[in-house]
Formats: sequence, structure tokens, C-alpha cells
Amino acid sequence: MRSRLQWIHGSEERAVVAPRRAYAAEVLVKFLVLVGLLYMPVLLFHWAQWIPFAAAAGYLLWELGRVTSALGELADLWNERQPPRQEPARTDVLK
Repeated sequence: MRSRLQWIHGSEERAVVAPRRAYAAEVLVKFLVLVGLLYMPVLLFHWAQWIPFAAAAGYLLWELGRVTSALGELADLWNERQPPRQEPARTDVLK
């Protein structure tokens, strides 16, 4: 899966991650449309009214998983582009 985030190089060691679209607004609209579609059987069959919201919460969990994997992808890119730091040699002062 490709992330929806874009890696932008800055000056020195700075890097900026810019979203390509209004991600939160898109997820909110999809959530509300999904709730609306799932609400039709509730009205038709007189089921409990919390069912569409519980089912649509699964979509929010799926989106959370996608964000987590996108952030993992960005962390991997960062680790590839940054050279490993050389730690100074330790001296045993407390003997």
C-alpha cells in the first residue's frame, strides 16, 4: 500500500511530511456515508439504532491501521536516508 503522504526535503536535516489531500475530511465523509447506508436496513427491519455506528467504527479502525502503516513506511524512509550516528566512545570514569 502506498501512503497518501508526501516526503518533502528541507534544509539541512529537516524533512517535512505533507498530506496530499484533506485526509480527515475525506475519512469523515466516508464514515457518514457508510453510517447512512447502514442505517437503511435499520429503518426497514426495525433493528437497534446503534448497529450502523458500530459497523462503521470498523471502517475507522481500518483507517487507523492504514495511517499506522503509512507512518511505519515514513519511518523506514527516514531511517534509510539518515546515516547511523556514531556514538562517542565511553570512558569508564567511575572505577
